Amino acid sequence: MSSPGAALPTGTAPESLTGALRRWIGGSVDAVSTRMIAIILLSSMPLALLSGLVSWHSYQAVSGYSSARAEAMARMFQERARQDLSQDNVFLNAVAHLDDLGDPQDCNRALRVALATQNGHTLDLGFYDAGGRLLCSAGEPVHDAGSGASMPQPSGAVVQRVSADGPDGRRTLVGVTRVGWSHDEIFGDFGHVGFLGRNRPVRAWLFRDDQAASPLCIDCGWIAPGSLPDLRAQAATGHGVAIAWHGESLATTRIGDGLDLLTVTEPTAEEARALSVFIMRVIGIVLILGVGLIAVAVWANRLVVTPLQELTGVVLHWRQAGDYEAREIRYMPTELRELSRAFTQATRSLARHENNLREAETKQALLIKEIHHRVKNNLQIIASLLNLQANRIRQPEARAEFASARDRVRALATLHRYLYSEGELQTLNMRSFLEELCGQLFQAIGEKEGRRIRLEIDASEMAMSTDQAVPLALVVTEAVSNAVKYAFPGGRAGKVRVVLAATSNGRARLAIEDDGVGIPAGRAETETGIRDGLGIQLIRGFARQLGAGLEVQEGWTENGGGTRYLLVFPLQPEAEAEDLEEADAGQWAGATARGGSTGA
Repeated sequence: MSSPGAALPTGTAPESLTGALRRWIGGSVDAVSTRMIAIILLSSMPLALLSGLVSWHSYQAVSGYSSARAEAMARMFQERARQDLSQDNVFLNAVAHLDDLGDPQDCNRALRVALATQNGHTLDLGFYDAGGRLLCSAGEPVHDAGSGASMPQPSGAVVQRVSADGPDGRRTLVGVTRVGWSHDEIFGDFGHVGFLGRNRPVRAWLFRDDQAASPLCIDCGWIAPGSLPDLRAQAATGHGVAIAWHGESLATTRIGDGLDLLTVTEPTAEEARALSVFIMRVIGIVLILGVGLIAVAVWANRLVVTPLQELTGVVLHWRQAGDYEAREIRYMPTELRELSRAFTQATRSLARHENNLREAETKQALLIKEIHHRVKNNLQIIASLLNLQANRIRQPEARAEFASARDRVRALATLHRYLYSEGELQTLNMRSFLEELCGQLFQAIGEKEGRRIRLEIDASEMAMSTDQAVPLALVVTEAVSNAVKYAFPGGRAGKVRVVLAATSNGRARLAIEDDGVGIPAGRAETETGIRDGLGIQLIRGFARQLGAGLEVQEGWTENGGGTRYLLVFPLQPEAEAEDLEEADAGQWAGATARGGSTGA
């Protein structure tokens, strides 16, 4: 006995769990609602994927607006700054060729007048001679730096030089041009930004190497950003380069002469919500698909599965009770309604056929019972007639033949009674049948069973076809009759034993033996004085009909007497026995003819 804490056999729980899971999955997959959901899911999946891709591309496009706008702003500022520098260069050319610059006294006045008439982008002017000496200036003094070629560049400004021929050689006009505009120039109705920057936050700074950045808008109050990625290499290419940086978009480009422009744009409310909108769209698609699948499952269960279940219940009730009650099921589809009507007609027709079959079966049972009763009576009548005829014959040989024929007919009558008395055609209680059959043989021959000759029957109940039971009964009849008649002459005592048992591989073994003097010696002491050849011929013929070989052992006892018949034959099903019936009948007829030709 196992203890309460004993463990289950290894693998029992996982295997049972796996089997239950497989059965649950198989049952779920086989369900109509599951299959309909799978079909709708497969059909709607491309649309859902397409909607997701459209939402993703929309998100990508909206999220890229800020970077594209920063790059466009940077290029626009670059173009406007270069236009202003080009105009300032034209202005410097015009100033450099003024005649007033030749007079040192008029030079300063001419530069101040020229600076006053300029648009305000040029901050400082300086006029140098060929040796790099400052002749005159306007605005902040432009410090002498030799020839002016190595003059340091101010932050947010560009130094431009224009040369002109003078009386004492070539002279150079140096101008410091500020790159930048006012708020109105940038964001006004006629500003540089125009519709691109209107209502869209944008800022820009100018920077040169390690100098502090200066705002592009002079009066906007923009504060230069702190840490920024190093974009000088990209800006030096002259093309706008846009990147995302901490929620903003940065774009850089080169204005000229080492001056770079940094443009920063912030995402609009629409752009900031792009990711949230994309997530909400995906959630919406999933929710719509889920709600649709749930609705399909509910309505499929209500409109298809439930009518099918009710129809199945009606069919099961018909199988159990035999009464099919077709009723109108709510929400039943037309196809199922037609199926129910067709099944109703089929069950009614089947019920009529079943009633007809039952009536025919009852009649057939009565007819078969009457036929069996008549066959049994006719066999008994034939046996009685043979017995009466045998009693009227005086010749011992003829009387013995009639007696043998009578015993064979009685054997058939007994077998027929056992086969059909209770309607069982395949199973015989062989022990009681053989006891009655042998008892009849003893009585017919005039021997009292258990007195001089003892009878032993060792047989069990077994299934046997009627086509095998008949030759088996006749073999026993012939063998036992020969033993009782010839094995114990002169009043000798002895024993006749019949053994029938099933062996392996669906076979049976029949042994009929006696411990008498043996058939040849017994026949020699009878009054006929000749050998009965018909009996042994019939035994051989019936053995062939059984599909068995016949082995006759004479002198098998210790004293050298006795006769034993051994037969081992296959137990054939009823169908196989019917297939061999015609051939067996021919063998039986042939054996009878050969036996009859030998004489009694």
